[in-house]
Amino acid sequence: MVKVGQTAVLALLTAVYLWCALVVRGSHAFTGDEPHYLAITQSLWLYHTLDQHRVLYHHDFFAYYPHLMSSHSLHRGPHLYPLHYLGLPLVLLPGFALAGARGAQVTTVLIAVLTCWLMLRLSMRIVAPLPATLAVGVLGLSAPFVLNAGAIYPDLLSGLLLVLAYEALDAPRLTARRALALGVVLAAMPWTHIKLLAPVCVYMAWAVAVLWRQFRAPCHRTRAPAAPPGVLALGLPLLSIAGLIAFNNAVYGSPSPTAQFTLRDQALFTGNPLEGMMGQFFSQGQGALGTVPFVLLVFPGAVALWRWQRATALKIGMVTIPFWVVTLTYHDWWGGDSPPLRYLLCLLPLWVVSIAALVARMRTLTARLVVGALAAVTLALTTAIPLAPRVGWPLPNGHSALLVALGERLRLPLTAWLPTFVTTRTDTGYWQSAMPLAIWVGTLLVLWGGVAWKECTAQRTNPPTARSRCMLQSTNSRGTERKGVFSDN
Repeated sequence: MVKVGQTAVLALLTAVYLWCALVVRGSHAFTGDEPHYLAITQSLWLYHTLDQHRVLYHHDFFAYYPHLMSSHSLHRGPHLYPLHYLGLPLVLLPGFALAGARGAQVTTVLIAVLTCWLMLRLSMRIVAPLPATLAVGVLGLSAPFVLNAGAIYPDLLSGLLLVLAYEALDAPRLTARRALALGVVLAAMPWTHIKLLAPVCVYMAWAVAVLWRQFRAPCHRTRAPAAPPGVLALGLPLLSIAGLIAFNNAVYGSPSPTAQFTLRDQALFTGNPLEGMMGQFFSQGQGALGTVPFVLLVFPGAVALWRWQRATALKIGMVTIPFWVVTLTYHDWWGGDSPPLRYLLCLLPLWVVSIAALVARMRTLTARLVVGALAAVTLALTTAIPLAPRVGWPLPNGHSALLVALGERLRLPLTAWLPTFVTTRTDTGYWQSAMPLAIWVGTLLVLWGGVAWKECTAQRTNPPTARSRCMLQSTNSRGTERKGVFSDN
C-alpha cells in the first residue's frame, strides 16, 4: 500500500506539472531570466560556444521568445558572455536538443518530480508514510511548486542537489559509494549558482566530522578507512571551485566566483535580511502567505522536530539556514520577474520534514483543523492558476495574482487583507501596508501559542497510544540504518 500511495502521488504531481508547463504556461511567453537561460543552452547546442553574439544578433531566440531580448551578457573584447551560471543550461541541453524549449520545460518537470520523490523518501525515513505523504502531497501541489516545475530557473535544481547531498551524508559511515555521490553533487552546486557555496562549505565540514569519527572508531568492525572517501567527498568539490575560479578569470577577467554580477553591481549581501525574511513569508504576491500558507507550518514544525529528533533538526538547520541567510541578503529576495516563492523553494525539500513531523505529532482536533485549513487554502490557490493573470506571477503593485483570481471567484477582497511589497525599477521597494503585516505576525503567534498549549496539555493528560506511536518512526534503538537513496545494502 505504501508503494501504491507513493506512485499515485508522484503520478498526480507529474500530470499536474506537465499540464501547467505545456498547456497553461504554453500559451504565455517566457519572462524574466527564462529566455536568457534558454539562450545559453541554444548557443551551446547550435554553435558550441558560450558567446551569445550569434544567438542574439541572428535572432535565433525567436524560436521560443517572440520579442526582442536584452543580452544579460558582458562584453569581453569581441565576445558576449552570459551573466548566468552554466549548471542549469547544461542540464537542459539534452531536452533542448530533442524538442527545443518544450523539451527544456519537460526537463525541469522531471527535476521537480525527482525532487518530490526524494522529499517523500526523506520524510518517510523519519516519520510514518501517511503524514509524510500528506505533507509532501500538499506542498507538491502548491502554486509555487506547480508554477516553478515548468519554469526555466535553477531553484528546483538547487533544491534537488541539497537533498541529494543530505541523503548521501546522513549515514553512520561515509562509504566510497556515498562519498562519490556526495563529491559529484557538491561539485555541481557552485556551477548551478554561487549561492550554493554556503551549503557546500557546511556539507564539507560535516563530511570531515563524519570521516574523523569513522577513522577514530574504536571497534575494528565499524572502523573504515577514511582516506579514499575523503578524497572523493572533499577533493571533487575543491577541484570544482578551483575550476570555477579559473573559468571566471578566463571568461570575465576576474577570479571572483561572483565576477559577472560584481561587474554589474548585482552582488550578494546588498539587501536587508530582515526585510527579505518578512517578504518571503508574508508578502502576498511573492511570499508564502498569499501563495502557499501551508509553508507557515515550518515554524511550529521545526519546534516539533526539535523536541522529537534533535539530531535531525540540527542537521537540517545546519545545512539550510546559512543558504537561507544568503538568499535573504540578495538584491531581490523575491526572485525578480518569476513564479512566487522562488528563492525559498530551494529549502522546502528539506524543510518539509518538519511539517511532516508536525502532522505526525498532532493530537488535538484544534491542531488538525488548523493544518487542514492551511492545506485547503493552499490547494484552493493552486486551482486559481488557470484564472490568474500571467498564470500566478506577482503583479507589479505587489498583489498576488492568485488571490486576485480566487477573490473574484469568491467575491471577497482577499488582497486587501494581506500585506504587500511594491517593487520599483531599481529593485528596491517599500511596504505598502505595514499594519496588516503586524496583525498577521501577531495573529499567527497567538494561534501557534494556543495550539501548542493544547497539544502539550493533551500529551500530559493522555499517554501516547499504539496508533500514535506508529505515526512516528525513525532509526531503531540499535542504530541500524534505514535504506535511503544511497543505501549500500
